[in-house]
Amino acid sequence: AIRRRKQAILVEGNFDLVSLVVHGCPNVVAPLGTALTTQQLKMLKGYGDECVLLFDGDAAGVKAAMRSVPLFLSEQVAGKVALLPTGHDPDTFIQEEGLDALNTLLNQAMPLPEFALKQLVDEHGTTLDGKRKIIAELQPLMKAASSKLQRSLMLSHFSETIGISADELGASMPRVAESSPPPVEYQQPRPQEQLIPLSASQTRLVSHMVLYPESLVELEKAGLRECLSGTIGEVLLLQLLALLEQSGVVEPEELLDLLPSGGERVLVSEILLNSSSNSKGLSYQGTSEELKEIILWIEKKRLELESKELEAQIAACGMQDNQEELLSLVTRKNAVNICLQEMRQKNSLWNQ
Repeated sequence: AIRRRKQAILVEGNFDLVSLVVHGCPNVVAPLGTALTTQQLKMLKGYGDECVLLFDGDAAGVKAAMRSVPLFLSEQVAGKVALLPTGHDPDTFIQEEGLDALNTLLNQAMPLPEFALKQLVDEHGTTLDGKRKIIAELQPLMKAASSKLQRSLMLSHFSETIGISADELGASMPRVAESSPPPVEYQQPRPQEQLIPLSASQTRLVSHMVLYPESLVELEKAGLRECLSGTIGEVLLLQLLALLEQSGVVEPEELLDLLPSGGERVLVSEILLNSSSNSKGLSYQGTSEELKEIILWIEKKRLELESKELEAQIAACGMQDNQEELLSLVTRKNAVNICLQEMRQKNSLWNQ
């Protein structure tokens, strides 16, 4: 059906796929419980001329569409997006509105680069500060464009919409090598040591890290690696950081695609499947509140480590009978313990 119509319609859920096929829309596909991956997009390239993303019109649907833009650009696949009316998913829309209404919606689908730019303009506006933010968010898209001609066309179109010259916009974009980037070489922490099992809190921390890699840099600055030291989580962290350094944008499914068979791949698969099955459309809705809670937990762990180090210093100082230094260390340890107590009260969900 996709070859005959030269078009694939991508929906987020398998139930949506079944419903559309039953109601007369056969050229539809859906990823298996995850967001679209590079490997899946490569498979679609051989079946049709374009792929239309049929997503919910809420914030999650818009975000999912925006995250897919770099994939389409890097694979040079013509992609469009059709957002459903508020309150509808593909299943409810085709049941209530019918196939003709669906086809009308699909015919009005907007090309992905134009969609991305429109969303950025709607979000930031075209003030001086708004243009600055738009240009910053366009950089990953320009970097993902895999041909010189593609980047040139995008620069011309985007610059006209934003209201600056193509040369000025191009000068603000990162230089992109024409050749394919070399394979990512991952660092492995302490390969000779047996990995330490993850605690419940560390498992939750790794899940957030995998599902919301956009917060990775902030978490690393807060001390994420120290909290995962010696665990499988540290392995995954290094792999995610390598991906982030290479492309600037990381998809959770991209990490899964690159992992060999083993414990890391099993853990990431479980995280993605559990996230998908918990609640439709919520797989990638990380909140600022949760991020703050995680950073608070990381800070608590750092203070716990500092408390243990001070305890060791106090013991050593006591053996040397240095009363002045001993008093200073005890005062510092008491202050750390007070901070820890306050954090445990605020951070009750992460007290393990």
